Amino acid sequence: MDDFSITDERLEGALRDLRWTNRLLGGYAATRRTLRPLLQNHSRLRVLDIGTGGGDSLVDLIRFGHSQACRLEVVGIDLNAGAVEYARGHLDRTLSPRMRTRVDVRVGDALNLDMPDDHFDVAIASLFLHHFEADDAATLLREMDRVARHGIIINDLHRHMLAYLGVLTLSRLLPASSMYRHDAPLSVRRGFRADELRSIALAAGLSSPDIRWHWAFRWTLSTLTR
Repeated sequence: MDDFSITDERLEGALRDLRWTNRLLGGYAATRRTLRPLLQNHSRLRVLDIGTGGGDSLVDLIRFGHSQACRLEVVGIDLNAGAVEYARGHLDRTLSPRMRTRVDVRVGDALNLDMPDDHFDVAIASLFLHHFEADDAATLLREMDRVARHGIIINDLHRHMLAYLGVLTLSRLLPASSMYRHDAPLSVRRGFRADELRSIALAAGLSSPDIRWHWAFRWTLSTLTR
């Protein structure tokens, strides 16, 4: 999925497969659990979703905000124009017209956000940090922290042999796309240990990140204030 020249059904298949991964393996749940205390203290929040991919996390965020009586206005950015186009179509098909007006998806560079300081309340990156080497990962966290006045949420993979074998098995037993079969096990191998996440956060200038493990083999790193 790092090859932006691939914009055909291979990309679309991988983006579709990420939906069931997030639903069945706790991706949505980890973000919800981390975000819920902030939503309960606010009636309206602006959220930036970075590396938004196929837009499935945007749908879940909007619906979760609604369930918590908090109106979320969400901007998703991705450097891959093909993913942005797919995400817009997915949102059009999935959300009601009223909820669809609360979401904008655009092409953008996560390492150089063209947005002022504190423009959003929260910045979120799900299954995105592992695409970067340590220096760029720290830059990403700094940029997210700069634009989000209440803090950031990182949702990413725990590098563990059981996680690797599990996703390898699932990707072959289920009718997954060829790109997903290649990328999903590789993503686990690029995942993190808790001390690695803490080291990246400290390099980014985040002095006291809250790092928590979630089923199944997910980490969240959060700096949220209420």
